[in-house]
Amino acid sequence: MTAKKKYHHGNLRKQLIDTALEIIAADGLEKVSMRGLGSRIGVSRTAPYRHFKNKSQLLSAIAEEGYGRLAWVLNDVNTRASDDSLAKLMDAGIAYVEFAVSNPVHYRIMFGNEIRESDRPPSFLDAVGTAFNELLHAVQACQSDKMIKPFNPMIIANTLWALAHGISTLLIDGQVPMENAFRDLPVLLQEKEESARPDIRRIFESISPILFTGLLPDPPFRVWTDPLKL
Repeated sequence: MTAKKKYHHGNLRKQLIDTALEIIAADGLEKVSMRGLGSRIGVSRTAPYRHFKNKSQLLSAIAEEGYGRLAWVLNDVNTRASDDSLAKLMDAGIAYVEFAVSNPVHYRIMFGNEIRESDRPPSFLDAVGTAFNELLHAVQACQSDKMIKPFNPMIIANTLWALAHGISTLLIDGQVPMENAFRDLPVLLQEKEESARPDIRRIFESISPILFTGLLPDPPFRVWTDPLKL
């Protein structure tokens, strides 16, 4: 008779997360199941449910881990010894995209729709808020130094997040070749080269004239107002 598998298996919660990430990277999200994880790790098929009641909760933990890592990356930029707040803001955007490209499995789960709202614990929401607040801090530092307009910082931070997210998604989903991204061609018409890594700094440098000066001619012919102050 085969001996019954024991529950005690070190840090099972962490191993469930790591094993799920391996499966997703190799075979896709649909190949992950709670019972399958237990079998693969070598514990009873019910043991994983002591940590996560369902797959959605497991994915929530993976996303929370991702947001924690993203917050750390952005904080590292914000705490660097530099008086150039505008350069730090640019570096925050670069660090964001580099994180996404280096952690595509985490990133897709962070922004996917597989996690039910009821499976997002307070710690998940705290992790999201902490990551966003790092970007908001970079924006507010630029405003304090009068490097960018005194527009509502929440709107600016959300706009920059959307920009970084768009670039990240194009890169990790293979919609634009990483090695020559945005090189004077519509992104979907660029040809692949041999290099495997994108020059993310060059991407941001190429869009910075639009990012920091806008599309309007100088002097502007239209005055934009903060919608939250209307």
